[in-house]
Amino acid sequence: MTTRSANVAIVDDDPLFVEYLSTFLRSRGYETSVYPSGAALLQALPTSMPDAILLDVQMPNVTGLDTLRELRSSHPGTPVIMVSGQQVPATIVDAVRLGALDYVVKGDGEHGLQEAALEAAICRAIERVALTQEVARLSAQIAEAPDGSQVCWTSGAAMRHVMTMVDRVADSDVSVLLTGESGVGKEVIARELHRRSGRRVKPFVKVNCAALPSELLESELFGHERGAFTGAQTARVGKFEFANDGTILLDEVGEMPVGLQAKLLHVLQDREFTKLGSNRLVSIDVRVIATTNRDLGAMLRTGQFREDLYYRLQVIEIRVPPLRQRREEIPALLEFFLRRFSERYGRPMLRPSASVREALAAYTWPGNVRELENTIKRFVILRDEGLLLADLRREPLGEPAAVSQAPAAPPASVPLARAAPPVIAESDAAPRRGKLPELARAAAITAETEAIQRTLDRFRWNRRKTAQQLGVSYKTLLNKMKECGIREQSGTESEEA
Repeated sequence: MTTRSANVAIVDDDPLFVEYLSTFLRSRGYETSVYPSGAALLQALPTSMPDAILLDVQMPNVTGLDTLRELRSSHPGTPVIMVSGQQVPATIVDAVRLGALDYVVKGDGEHGLQEAALEAAICRAIERVALTQEVARLSAQIAEAPDGSQVCWTSGAAMRHVMTMVDRVADSDVSVLLTGESGVGKEVIARELHRRSGRRVKPFVKVNCAALPSELLESELFGHERGAFTGAQTARVGKFEFANDGTILLDEVGEMPVGLQAKLLHVLQDREFTKLGSNRLVSIDVRVIATTNRDLGAMLRTGQFREDLYYRLQVIEIRVPPLRQRREEIPALLEFFLRRFSERYGRPMLRPSASVREALAAYTWPGNVRELENTIKRFVILRDEGLLLADLRREPLGEPAAVSQAPAAPPASVPLARAAPPVIAESDAAPRRGKLPELARAAAITAETEAIQRTLDRFRWNRRKTAQQLGVSYKTLLNKMKECGIREQSGTESEEA
């Protein structure tokens, strides 16, 4: 750490010693400010705060120790180094008890000084202050985000445009559309928009539009009255009403059914809606942020997304770049996730070797920040660099696209994958009524099961990527998995960012 531009305040009533000390410090690259008494220093501090203070112990009227008491009360974080012509143990003890960082004794001669000891003390003081400030900054940054997710977003050139846009629009109420690949951190940016807005003390509510079927998503968004549909035994407050005066995040808005898009458009236009099973209007004041990893422009052309809703959401569009375009952030993200998961799982923090760090920097990260997070989580738990390097040297599962395209729905007659015809035992060869339809259905289920299972394994159980690869909607994939008896594995990759 460099201290060459640091400002050191000299508090001493001896003008000759002050001149000598100022010349010495300037020769070492420090800036200096001079005060003939402790009272003069205390009067100047509110407008001129030095990086370190050299405070003479013996001064008339107000002594150095008296000044130190005042400093500890009014400016407790300012580093103070006591300077004295005598090495009196009782004075040293008092100075340390009052909060002085160091105590330097003047050397032989009229204006001599232990120069090496003084410079070392100044360096230690300034480094300590810088470290304290950095710890406070990082602690505040982590505390401001849920689960410590707010990290490193401004550390790379590729994110500067994103953060500039966040700065410009955060304090307004306009709708924002966040686009980008899965796992790049769109939700983190959404939360940062809320944190910097005038609604920061109000709720931030997230709705995953891909996680629920359409008949449940409407109730999730807008609520329902008791008896509105089968199973509605109690009334429900929807997410829009719960987010009133705050911010609502419509995550993966491209997955919202077209029929529900019309009601959402009405809510954005009129700021009111009716619950399922009710005729009473509910008025709201909510800031809307939406995210998607799909190409909404292509969906407009195929009729899968309403054009009027698109332009309502896309008042401001911010594209979050993929991690491969932000490689300079990888070291900071690595340190963050190492510390985060080491603390979470009670493991000693490991320092990866140079070869691991080089491999992390060179990898293409098709799963972006989420893939990096899961990779570091495995490393913290397994503590095996060999396994980590093997993972990174694997051929990528698929070429990442800037924004994934909306897949066209396949014809109903086209199977999800080809499969070998089922083997028919000789004893079953005799024709029976209904045998061929049963065989055809069994063969179709077998083929679909194998194709879905194989693709899920390929994409580490990322169901969204699996659906896109198979050319079906997310909802269709979930239904097929249920039909084929494919159950989600524990510890699989999250899909919500």
